[in-house]
Order: sequence, then structure tokens, then C-alpha cells
Amino acid sequence: MASGFVRWKSHVDKLLRFNHMTMTLSAEPFRINESGPQTGGRDRGLARRSNSATATLQYAFDSTLGFPEPFLDDAPQFSTSFEPSVSHLPCVVFLHGSDPGGFDVARWVAGGLAHVHTLRNPLMPSRFGFYPAYSAQDALSGTPLAMLSVSRPGFLESTPSPTPTFLAQAATVAQLIERLRIPAVHVIAHREAAPVALEMAALAEFRHRVRSIALIDPLLTPPTLAQRVTSRMRTLSPEWARTRAAYNALARAAADDIFLRTVAEICGTASVAEIKEDPAMARLYEGIGVFFSHWSARKPGALADALMWARLDRREWRLASAPLLCITSTSADTADSDALAREEAAQAALVATGCSPEFDRLYGAGRLLFPLERMSRMCLGFIDRHQVS
Repeated sequence: MASGFVRWKSHVDKLLRFNHMTMTLSAEPFRINESGPQTGGRDRGLARRSNSATATLQYAFDSTLGFPEPFLDDAPQFSTSFEPSVSHLPCVVFLHGSDPGGFDVARWVAGGLAHVHTLRNPLMPSRFGFYPAYSAQDALSGTPLAMLSVSRPGFLESTPSPTPTFLAQAATVAQLIERLRIPAVHVIAHREAAPVALEMAALAEFRHRVRSIALIDPLLTPPTLAQRVTSRMRTLSPEWARTRAAYNALARAAADDIFLRTVAEICGTASVAEIKEDPAMARLYEGIGVFFSHWSARKPGALADALMWARLDRREWRLASAPLLCITSTSADTADSDALAREEAAQAALVATGCSPEFDRLYGAGRLLFPLERMSRMCLGFIDRHQVS
């Protein structure tokens, strides 16, 4: 008889196999070309290359109106295409960081956003029986949202970019959005994906589609030596060790003490309160063990992220003018010196943009992720203010 670990690993394999679609795209559909005097010289425009290499991008595309629960299903999905009507809804794109990274992380965030969006709208049906109180202002935000969850190049089934740059990644994601016929997007980016979001907002023939940008703990400057060493050490950990550790700590019910302690470390102490208060959020947190599996399929993306800093050029960020929210998280209940330093670094880096950024803080966060419901409320509040622009 198969052990519990073998059964869980088989379950995780199905979760990553059955919940996404893929699309083959031109590897570098955007290039730098000359523009008119209105931008002062060089600009990034849409330029098709007839003989360019191709890239595959893994994604999931859903609506908050019928978002699946749990956020990953171990049963085969027999539809090979998305519902066309979803592309006409206001769309939120989540770009994951390096560790954890993959469409599954993005889909977890989409699940949190979908659940909070449902709670904020009393006219929407929900399968859950526990509801926090909502305000009259929340009722105004009842338009369903489309949720696009993407594996950035090099993660899981998304092929690595032949040119590992933030601009190349932004161009590939922008092309996916164009191919899905999505007219406008709100971008949420975590850590290493923040420069990708800003590059998307600076692309000449795409930036008009970016309605807002929310950056969570953005990394906008090259990492320090200590950060590079820490990141490198994480990439060296063997896959079996990561997977086994995830099984030991996270393949448990949400009420289990070991599970709660591990979630508190990964997502923050505030996440434990979310688990205890809302059964729907508890089910979302019960699925995070999958993020720490299949490291060999995620490692190429993490290594590419480390290489892209050498080719970062922030001068073009001045072309980005979308409303921008920068969220800095801290594990403490008040702003500590580390959080303040990271916020100041983000402020200095965002001076290079054409945006007028807003800043907010998320307390009770974890080592790798954040309290999902709190983050979802902050981002949805920001998106609501910029639905039409």
C-alpha cells in the first residue's frame, strides 16, 4: 500500500497538471524602436518578428463569479479553452515572485481575491456560510472580475525566456493578454515580479491597458550580497527535501497545530486568525503545500530572476503612468526598522516612474508570503478606485 507521502505527492502532481492552459507565443514580440519627440527618444513599441523563437506560457483564466473551490482541483478539466465572456470583465493579473513561484501561487492569490470580492458584494451568491460585515461602499464594487494567473517564464510549464530580462518577461505576458483579447488589466506583482509589472506599464503599445499596479514587497533594485547568498542557498536545496518538508508540515487539516505554526512562519501570524475566522480562507491555506513541490520545474525561473538584475534599466519606467500602490509587509504589529528601510528604498526607486505612488503597510506577514485576506482587501480597495480611468 502506498505511503501517505506517495499519495500526497501523486495528488500534488494532479493539482499542477489539471488546472491550467498553455499558449505558444513569440518569444520577443516587443523590441526597442525609435519614437517621436513626445517620448524624448527611445521607446518600447510592439514590433512583430516573423522568424522569432517561440515561448510557452502557462496560465489559468477564471471569473470571480464562479471561481473554483478549492483553488486547485485534482480532477481533469475537460475544457481546453476559457469562456470568451470572461475576457470582457475587468481583469486582475497576478505576477508571482521567485520563491515560491508558479501559476499555482498566482491562483491562490486569485482565490483569495475572488473570495473577498464575493464577501464585499451582498448580491453575489456564495457557498460559504460565514460572512464578515460589509459596508454600503463595498456593495458598489459588485462587478465580477476576471482573474489571470500566470507562470512567469522558467516556472513550471512556462518555458524560459531566451533573453532573461524583465522587459522580455513583460513583453511575453503582455502578448498573452493581447491574445486573450483582454482590453485592460490591473496588475498585482510580488517581490521579483515588480520590475516586470513596471516594464509592462511602460510598453508603448500596451501601457494604455494597464489601469493600476499594486506592488507587494517589491524588489526594485539589485539585491545585496547577503540577499544573493541567501537566495543562492535556497536554490541549492534538493527537491526531495522541499517536498518532504512540505508534506510533513502542510499536508494536514487547518486546525492542526503544526500546520498553523508553519503557516504563521510562511504567511504570517495574521494568517492564523484568518484561518480560524473563515472556513473558506482555511481551505485556501490548506493548499499552499503544493507551492513547495516540483522545485526542479521552478528552479530555472528562480535562477533567471537572479540573472536579470544585471540588465535592469529603470530609465524607461518614466513612461509608466498608471496609478500605483506599494505595499510593504512586516511580521511585526507595527512598522519596524527593516520595513521602513524597504519602504524608503521602494520610494527612491519609484521616483524613476511617471506614477504618483501610494504607500501602505501590511502587518503580521510571513517570511515568504502574506495574510491573504488582508492583502486581498487592500488590493481590491485600490482597484475599485481605478476601475475606470
